Amino acid sequence: MSRSENAPALTDARGMGGVIAQDGFDYQLWDGLARLPTWLANPAFEQMIFEGLEDLEARFFAPHAPRERLLERFQAKAGALAPADVRTVLQTFSEFETAFPNAARVQTLVTPRLPSTVSWLARDPDRVRKARPFYAPFADVMAASDAELRNQLTKTYGYPLGVFVAESVEVSERNLPDRDAAVMLFGVELDRTYPSLNAPLRRVAEAFEALSALARRSIGAPLGRAILRQTIEDALGRPLPLPQSFPLYIRSDRNEAKERSLEIDASAFCGRDGAFPSKAEWNEHFLAPLDRTARWLRSQTVSRIALSGSYRLTAAMALGWSFRAAIGFELEIPTRDGVWATDDRPSPDMRQPWRISEPMALHGDQLIVSVGILRDPAADLEQNAGIPSQLALVLYLEEPIPSAKSAQAAASAIKRIVDSAVARLRPRGIRLYFAGPAALAVALGHRWNAMAPTQLHEFVNSERSYVPTALI
Repeated sequence: MSRSENAPALTDARGMGGVIAQDGFDYQLWDGLARLPTWLANPAFEQMIFEGLEDLEARFFAPHAPRERLLERFQAKAGALAPADVRTVLQTFSEFETAFPNAARVQTLVTPRLPSTVSWLARDPDRVRKARPFYAPFADVMAASDAELRNQLTKTYGYPLGVFVAESVEVSERNLPDRDAAVMLFGVELDRTYPSLNAPLRRVAEAFEALSALARRSIGAPLGRAILRQTIEDALGRPLPLPQSFPLYIRSDRNEAKERSLEIDASAFCGRDGAFPSKAEWNEHFLAPLDRTARWLRSQTVSRIALSGSYRLTAAMALGWSFRAAIGFELEIPTRDGVWATDDRPSPDMRQPWRISEPMALHGDQLIVSVGILRDPAADLEQNAGIPSQLALVLYLEEPIPSAKSAQAAASAIKRIVDSAVARLRPRGIRLYFAGPAALAVALGHRWNAMAPTQLHEFVNSERSYVPTALI
């Protein structure tokens, strides 16, 4: 048989099993509704479906994934399971991964109680996963636990199934004997996820019932984020306390995952030990996910983004450029002194004492631009980048950027001066050397519209030299 003939399908015996045999649907419904509060708090959550290819599946936007989406898949077994039944479920998960690689972020077996001989499946992997953030700075400590878990699972299920289970499967024991227990668990999850909600128990039960009715009449059909949220809020009589601005989290090699934000993985672009990826890698693994995210946010009619995390100057400039004002975005930029909003406009009479040196000519066919706040990168540009000072457009500000208004004034001034030099010299591209706060780099990128292709650079202290990074 070909792989396509082996692949799970909605109309094969496995895909039709849940539709034909409704026994146990209550259990999988109740388990799914208990997960919904957390999913709605995740801005990447798009839809859920009961009785698709699996008992329950949830879909998330994932800018780094090959399909730009990832599934979380759940098989819920209300009855008593034998060890062989557990193995069968794990094998079906593996078959899905083989047929559709990298489509699922995680696949989960949910059951009231595991057989005693494999009860550790609900304990040991979960313990290792929960401890990962704490031991993140100690890679060798975490590696030892991961290796032991893989060995344990391989010993039980053989190779390669055991390795697959260690990396991609979760097992959850969840006892939901009746509707009252399910309503109580739903209420607990609502309260845990939204502690300020303070919804009356009667309203919580009404929300649960409304969601149950919606799911029962939508078996096999997707339930989108908007209708799920509206159903809960209508029943509760109040909105869920979700953030007004879309939370976008930039994860570096210095911080961990953040569940209630859409994550952009920038951990490979942090210049650890002074090493930066090639321009091609910047484009494929950083700029491309940012572009996919911008397009997805526009399709969701999102225009305001709250940034968080940590990032280098190149990543900051690329963030601002990817979500620039010209395509309809406003940003909230985190700083030590609070948030700087890109729509916090300066007054027309705000002035900053920029020191400006105009270039005599292009460097080859490139306009060299040096921007410095408190530190002037042009001072050593010739020595560290081989660029004569008379061939650089130099902008230097010998005072800090204290506020959002000041950042917007600075970004506007820089853009205006660079535009003038471009109009005069007609370069084929720009090479930008920037030294200043990352928040200003975001603000500058946000205004960097309709410019010639711009090569960004980072300064490597250990080598006292500039390296090219992203091209925007």
